[in-house]
Formats: sequence, structure tokens, C-alpha cells
Amino acid sequence: MEKGPVVVVRFIRLYASLFMVCMFFGGCAVRQPVDLAQTEYLESSEEPRAEEPPREKVTPEKTVTEKPPVRKSNLDRRWSMRVITDKEISKLTEKDPELTPVVCMEILARLNTKARYYIPDDIKKHKAMKVPNNFSAYKDWTPLPRNIPEFSRIPKFILIVKDIPFIGWYQQGKLTGDTQIGIGKMYGWTKAGAYKVMDKDPDHVSTVYPNAYGEPSPMPFALRIYDRVWIHTGDVIGGYCSHGCINLPLEPSEQLYNWADKNTPVMIIDSMNDLHNALTRHADFLKSVNTAQGVASKNKAPTERTQRISPAQGAPDPSESKKIFSE
Repeated sequence: MEKGPVVVVRFIRLYASLFMVCMFFGGCAVRQPVDLAQTEYLESSEEPRAEEPPREKVTPEKTVTEKPPVRKSNLDRRWSMRVITDKEISKLTEKDPELTPVVCMEILARLNTKARYYIPDDIKKHKAMKVPNNFSAYKDWTPLPRNIPEFSRIPKFILIVKDIPFIGWYQQGKLTGDTQIGIGKMYGWTKAGAYKVMDKDPDHVSTVYPNAYGEPSPMPFALRIYDRVWIHTGDVIGGYCSHGCINLPLEPSEQLYNWADKNTPVMIIDSMNDLHNALTRHADFLKSVNTAQGVASKNKAPTERTQRISPAQGAPDPSESKKIFSE
């Protein structure tokens, strides 16, 4: 048997061997608390990262169709009922040389349905009248349509609109000329309907109505359309001033007379709203007149016997015109 001291020594060695094995495999080291301050140093020692800019959202491209720009009309066709002065007209001429005093007078005459030679007198008497807000917008103004497709197959056609009142003459549906007119004082004196030029007389004289001198009233450049109703030169003192005839100022009356032919169709309507119905109602008549009319004749030169009213010549005395012509 082994002696006691030897056993103790062996036991110590065995224990020491086991202790070393545990240290190697189990990490049986004494745990110490971790100093967190050391981690701050590690974090601060690293360079700060630059912040990335926010990423833009990528959206699929859309095909955009550009709309054509909307053209705004600069034409102000409004008007005011007021008094206008010669000084104001002079300023208009200074601003726009095309707006001569004669042109301004003509614009006012057309808008107020009067002969041009009445306007200066109305201005001097400070009479209120229709005055355009923009005279330039009225240089080529007309209340009538410039194109009427329904007239495109008709060589020549005369249209009279009572509520304006205006007359226009059309060639192949396109407006060739127009003017303000004076029609019957009472509603039924100038009858709406479809007619044609039955007679032409450049020196016609009224057999019914005398003038202020008691003489038969001259009705130059007359076109008879029905009964005793003629389209002729007359004293246009307003839109409703005749006994039933259609009175025109001198210059456009001459132009219309030389343009029109016998059998040229004439339509009188109460308003433009009645045009379509009137064309439908008188379709057979217009067809027959168109056949009789044939090919449109060329415009003839104005007759030499008539003296045109020009800006240099001035205008006739309104009082004399009223005495000479009949209503």
C-alpha cells in the first residue's frame, strides 16, 4: 500500500491538471466589469459619414401633348351711348392716322344707322349716340355675316335684315358690299319675303310722295323688288324712316345699282335668326330665280353722271338732302 504523503501529492497533481484543462476549454477566467467609456472613444475615432441626399422618386416619363396657344381677340366691339366731341376724334386721328375724321364719321354713321353727313351736326348739338369703345375695331365692321354657305351656288344675292337694319349683297355666298339703310317706319311697311329685282331705273322719280318743295321725289339708282317698293338712294335719318322703300346713302346705293342685275334674288328677313327658315321656306323660288339669273355678270364701272361723296368734297347739307329725297 502507498503511503499517505504519496497519495496527497498525486491528488494535488490531479487537481492541478483538471484545473488547467478547465481554464483551457471553459475560459474560467475571472470576469471584470466592462468600461463603456472605452466604446465612446472607439466611436468618436471613426470619421463621421456624410449624409446621403434624399433620393428622388423616379416616375415613368409621360408624353405631354402641347396645346396650341389660345389666341385672344383684341377687338373690343362694345360701344357706349354717350356724347362725343370733335376734339376726341382729332385725338383718335393723331393716335391712328387711318382713323381720319371721315372714317370716324362713317363708323359712327354705320353704328347709328344714319347717313354720314348727319353725324357732324349731331356732334355739334351734343347728341348722345352709339360710340365705339375702340374705333380701330370698327374699321371693317359689319353686322352681317361675311360668308353664307347657303348662297354659295347663287351668283348674286341681296339680303336685307330689318332689325339691324342693314343690307348686304353677296356673290357666290361672299359679302361684296353692305350699308346701313332706312326701311318702313311701321313694322309691316317693308314686308319680309323672297323677291327679285324686277326693274332698274337710275333716274327714277316717285309717283306717290313729293319732296319738301312739292315736287316728285327723286329716287336715284332704283331697283324695284315688289309693288311700289324700291331699293334706292334716299335720306337715311335713322333705321326706320321710309314709307316702305329701302333707302340707302348715295355712294353704296350707286355701287349696288351697278352690281345688281335683273332677276337678282332679294330676301328680306326680320332678323338673322330667321335666315335658315326663310331659305327653307323659299327654296323653290330661289332655285327658279337662280336658273333665270344665269351666270353672274361682271360689275360695270360707275356712271359718270353721279358725283361721289369724297372726303375732299365734303358732304351735302342734311337739310337739303331731306328736302330733295322722299321718305
